[in-house]
Amino acid sequence: MYRKEDVLRKLNSDNYYIDIRALETFIQDWQLDPIYEAKDGTVFYDDIAVYKLKKGISLKSQGYNNEQICYRIHKNPIDMSEDESPSNIVKSTAIEEIKTQAPKVRNVALNVTNQTLQMLAEAVAGKITDDIKNHIDSSQFAEKLVEAGSYKKDNEILAKQIADLIADNKKLAKRIAELEKKQKPFWKKFL
Repeated sequence: MYRKEDVLRKLNSDNYYIDIRALETFIQDWQLDPIYEAKDGTVFYDDIAVYKLKKGISLKSQGYNNEQICYRIHKNPIDMSEDESPSNIVKSTAIEEIKTQAPKVRNVALNVTNQTLQMLAEAVAGKITDDIKNHIDSSQFAEKLVEAGSYKKDNEILAKQIADLIADNKKLAKRIAELEKKQKPFWKKFL
């Protein structure tokens, strides 16, 4: 994995002399995506991106426009043959060296991509877990559940007590009715 500065040094060491602004322009125009972006905004590129940049710079020096370059470098950069270009391509030793090592680079890039995807998935899962934990901690979720549980228990106890009171009230109402029936004959004797 290479940072932009590392990519620039690698290109310069392979006789592709560009500055950082040109590199950023090429990356944007040719739609080269980083394989990883750190939290601080630092982006990292792999060997395939470096190869695509070298291929793009070669095509740019031959007069191709950005759309044609973008199409050619994304076509499958490892399998692109020299016969595809209409004019004679000036071969540099660096390009030939990369083409001979291309199958190894391709395997490494796929492994790095799988590792990167796994790392990103773990990072996203960790972030989601942390966010949920922070939300639960900040909202006092556990305390609310305990309170709700105790309220439910209290409500059940109150409901039972109310049912008992209603039963007692019914008994008292019957007893009052019975006493009133007994009381009527008793009052008739005194009146």
